[in-house]
Parts: sequence; C-alpha cells; structure tokens
Amino acid sequence: MTSWYRGIITALVALGLIGTGTGSVVGHAASTTPFGPERFTSNHATYVITTRSTYYRRIWESAISAWNKTGAFHFRAGSKSRAQIVLGTASGSEATTMGGDVGLTDFRAVGDYFVKVDATLNPTLFDEYDYSRSDDLHVAEHELGHTMGLAHNPSKNSVMYYRNRSVGIQKVDIKGVILRYKTPAGQSLS
Repeated sequence: MTSWYRGIITALVALGLIGTGTGSVVGHAASTTPFGPERFTSNHATYVITTRSTYYRRIWESAISAWNKTGAFHFRAGSKSRAQIVLGTASGSEATTMGGDVGLTDFRAVGDYFVKVDATLNPTLFDEYDYSRSDDLHVAEHELGHTMGLAHNPSKNSVMYYRNRSVGIQKVDIKGVILRYKTPAGQSLS
C-alpha cells in the first residue's frame, strides 16, 4: 500500500468528529460504513479506561456496552500494561492541543494490524459546546468505531458521521464492522 494512501487514512481516523467533510458527499446514504485498511487480527480487543473521572468512565463503559450488544465486535477489559486500546479524556493542556476535536483516535499498526489504539474524549469542548450526556455517549461510540477500523461515513444517519453528536450506532455501522472483519487486512471500503 502506498504511504500517501496510508497517510490519508491515518489522518481521517485521527481527525475524530471535527474534520473537513467533502460537501458533495455529506448526507448521502451509504449502505455500509466505510473502513480503512487497518484492523485488529480478529473482531475483539482488550481495553483499559484511564480517565479518573467517574462520569467519563461511565460514558466509555456505556459506549463499550452498546457496541458489544451489536455482536459485531467484542471489547474486553484488560490490564493497563497489556490492553490493546487505551480510552481516556484530555487534560486541560491536552485539550488545547486537540484544537476543535471533541474526540480523537490514534493508532499504531504493524503491517495492516492494529497494535495499540488510543481514543481520547475532550471534556473541555463538551462543556463549551453544551453537550448532553447522550451527545457525550455518541462521541464515545464514534471513537470506538475508529478503534475497530471504521472510517467516517458521509451520511448524517451514522454514528461515524464526522460531526456526529446526536446519532448512536446504526445498522450501517454494524454492517461496516462485520464487513471490516470479513475483509482481509490491507483492503479498505471507501
């Protein structure tokens, strides 16, 4: 795979919810949420939640529960030293470096397989934009979508819409995860 393509996919995943959409495709229905070439070796991974906030710990736990209920992927609690996914919240200084991103997911991969994924929520912007608990939950569900390998969906009717805060996990998102793990690593769906 060319490095420029991998760079584009990495940038899309890293942008989180606030990014630049292509106006000509935003809002068009997609039958399956797109995904990038990277994924875990199987449709399950271990996680650890590092935030000290009880509120945001519960947000992450609720988002994990929502995805686990779909059956498309299974998140299991792991130890801090061995977890494949680290879920946290940005401190004040980290929030500043996140700019306008309410959520951010970054990954390290060997070949086309995730080795470590970090997903961060930005409570500073949640407060600034007056997000509700439901909005916070949808952002966490969105970031978990990235941890499984999903990309942004151009449809507003997807948890993976790049500016989503009001839509939870949809059938197109579940289909995207199922297809991601039936499709060999290195192949993507745009």
